Amino acid sequence: MYSEDEMHPPEWISEDFFKQILDKAESESVKIINMQLSPGTVKNDNYASVLFRAKLKYVLCAQPAQEKCRSFIMKTGPIVDGIRKDKMSELPLFETEVKMYTKVLPKIEAELRAIGDETVLSPKLFHYSLEWPQCIVLEDLVLEGYTTINNRPCNLDEIKVALQKLAKLHAISFKMAKMGNDDVTTLDNHFMNTLDLETFPLLRDGVKLTKEIISDVPDLQEYLPHIQEAERFLLPKVLELVNSYKNGRHSGVQVLNHGDFHVKNVMVKNVNNQLKDLILIDYQLSIFGSPAIDLHYAFTLFYSPDMRREKMDELLYHYITHFQETLRRAKYQGHIPTITELRAELQEFRHWGLYMNLTLLILNYAFVDDSIELSKMVESETDRRAYFANSKILNELRVLLPRFLYFGYFEE
Repeated sequence: MYSEDEMHPPEWISEDFFKQILDKAESESVKIINMQLSPGTVKNDNYASVLFRAKLKYVLCAQPAQEKCRSFIMKTGPIVDGIRKDKMSELPLFETEVKMYTKVLPKIEAELRAIGDETVLSPKLFHYSLEWPQCIVLEDLVLEGYTTINNRPCNLDEIKVALQKLAKLHAISFKMAKMGNDDVTTLDNHFMNTLDLETFPLLRDGVKLTKEIISDVPDLQEYLPHIQEAERFLLPKVLELVNSYKNGRHSGVQVLNHGDFHVKNVMVKNVNNQLKDLILIDYQLSIFGSPAIDLHYAFTLFYSPDMRREKMDELLYHYITHFQETLRRAKYQGHIPTITELRAELQEFRHWGLYMNLTLLILNYAFVDDSIELSKMVESETDRRAYFANSKILNELRVLLPRFLYFGYFEE
């Protein structure tokens, strides 16, 4: 099931629009023979933006006998009036992503190429507009054999490749920032420090909903006083993290975070049932700050329940070693953060991890459940309440809440 936005594309998404893009891509004039426009995602793949797929058959005007084909993914803002359109319009999503595609990611990939690393961190950008109508047009990775991950958690190999690419993004941006690159350090908008949380119940009331759910579960009630105490300071601590760099915290480890590092923001390429590549997508929430932003995010919204329970230390070590090795290969001359220092970032900003789990863990389950609609899970407390009572989530809370208690997540 697609959203109304995706089923009724605006009139400006036309053959003339794509002709201009093709003219530039081909460096000469083209004639479009046929255009097929369809939704660019499957169910539950995206909330912040609307995606369309444009498949085009065309010829070069200078070679009319030779037919060519291209496919693009176009990203626009929500069109239909409602919570989705209202809340996403508060965020500088397109400004951030355009800056990432045009200024930041090319520099990071150039640094990687200089050390013989051919890692690709994003799809190719063909067009963007920051004026109305805002849009971004990217290559269609499906034609290259990539697919999104649907109706299942990532497997261990996929998570490790994703963390490896994240580590390279973090490491090179760490080096760039130390060398004074403002393109990296001035990215400072995230949903937590930009949205009016008072008008977004998912983020405003997530902790309250968790308390209400577990208050009816006898063996979890012992954690209620701890959550109630943490609730007093949790949101200010979270804002302290996402605003840390622009508020003058230049100590510790500071990197460019993907900002929305979850299972729906990667695409994978498999050949003969073997993972050949994984690529990160959707850089609309990228923010400079502690790597704890992405690492706690991954724990909550990327890892499967089994990985959260059994693989946390292994996966963190995998990320850290690739972070360190990238800096060594890039001949970074400063201090390379240690395992202890990177773990300290996670502990210092543990309240972000606690907030994520108490508020957004439900989405980790929703992402891989085809029986629900992501938009309803985001916008409807009734739907969240009904789904939160799912025994699988409660069973995981029986593992997570003691861990948070033992690790000091409830302490100010």
